[in-house]
Amino acid sequence: MNWPYWMRSTILWNMEPTLPLQRTPNVQKMEKMMQQRDVKQPGSRLYQWLSGLAKQAWDIHHHCMAIASRGEISYLRKPLNPHIALYDPDLRSRSEAETRQLYQLEKDNMIKRADWRSQRQRRDMDAPTDEYIQSRYRLCLETRQIPRIISCRGPDYQALIDARVIADNVKVVITYKETIKRSELGTLPCIFYIHSGNRYGGTPYSGLFERAREWVTLFQALVVSVDYRLSPNQSDGSPTGEEPTNDCFDALMWTYQHLGKDGDAILKYGDRKKIILFGSSAGGGLAAATVLKWCHERHEGSCGTLGDLYGLFLEVPQLDDRCNTPSHDKFKKGNMFTSEDAIQGWTASLGTRRGTENVNIFEAPARASAADVKGFPPTFIDVGSAEPFRDEAVDFYNTLRNADVEVEMKIWQGGFHGFFTAEPNALISRVCNLTKLKWLCRRLEVQDKKLDDEYEEARDAYEARSREIVL
Repeated sequence: MNWPYWMRSTILWNMEPTLPLQRTPNVQKMEKMMQQRDVKQPGSRLYQWLSGLAKQAWDIHHHCMAIASRGEISYLRKPLNPHIALYDPDLRSRSEAETRQLYQLEKDNMIKRADWRSQRQRRDMDAPTDEYIQSRYRLCLETRQIPRIISCRGPDYQALIDARVIADNVKVVITYKETIKRSELGTLPCIFYIHSGNRYGGTPYSGLFERAREWVTLFQALVVSVDYRLSPNQSDGSPTGEEPTNDCFDALMWTYQHLGKDGDAILKYGDRKKIILFGSSAGGGLAAATVLKWCHERHEGSCGTLGDLYGLFLEVPQLDDRCNTPSHDKFKKGNMFTSEDAIQGWTASLGTRRGTENVNIFEAPARASAADVKGFPPTFIDVGSAEPFRDEAVDFYNTLRNADVEVEMKIWQGGFHGFFTAEPNALISRVCNLTKLKWLCRRLEVQDKKLDDEYEEARDAYEARSREIVL
């Protein structure tokens, strides 16, 4: 049979008996089971692999992504998984599986880790259809284009549009349940979501629907996700600087202005006094920067009367362009997200200014002082212990505390960056994700016995297992 190129490379992986990887007992056990199954069902391993990667691999190959020579392949460095002993036991097999996937994609010239175009393509996804969202998640979805006339830049915004410094509008995606239309106007909370992607990747749909399904079910929330500008600019590769923050701020201000008002058929059901920002990774840094700008505009700006924000959740936030903390030094290289990856994202955003004194707090929130964060809403920060963003998250937590902001923090022992989505069924991930929901419940004064029981069961099991590991 004449297999296409992208399938031939996958078949080679399937036939290759060994790769230069650290093979944990769990991985060895899994491989033995797969080998036994393949004897009975030839090719099943291949098709399982193909089902997860075929479309992505074809899209990347079809669009002629940047090609990496063997000497440039970061996953060929030895050891490929140098920090595996630091990961939670339930996460180690996942880190091995992800290493295999990325190793092979880069080896077969499907992606190039050090190229932002390749990484952006890898994270890209088409807009889902309304029918898919309704059938898969039982959610409704609508899109709004926000005109730049409301921009925080004031009357000069049109000149920036003409100069192609900013886009002439910003898109937001609104997800909700049809049942909200039975609610009173101006009563429902709004969660303003900012997606991840290391500043150069992702879409407003990235990681949205699984979260939105929980939020609309538990809180009857309206969920607004912003399509902020990715870094660098697609047209010429120039840095974006503060523009992603301004995109998020403009979208947040437009949302605030329409909540509880008849001007929007969906947002009119929302309560502008109950806006919670939720940002993940790069989106966490942008969420912090957006709140900084919100506080700045309230005190010194010309955006009219802005009220208090109700909450801020920073999920493994990317805050500091300098990337010079001990955790960045510790996790500079490796198979999971590393300091080198973070530097690539910041360089895409700031160019040669990265790490210099010519970076402001709206670009890199870690540079904010206690005076800058005065007026922040109640905040929750979480981060893994085995990732580069750990220390900058702790530093930002301390900045908020020094400003008397109501803030909580959780460091997940043995968590690599994004572990809770990479392996959501792991015990540590279950506790982590339930902890986030519990904080939102407290903030929005929602009680849910089923959630409480599930959280307590998972937390007790996690703590008991943690004591066993220590012993």
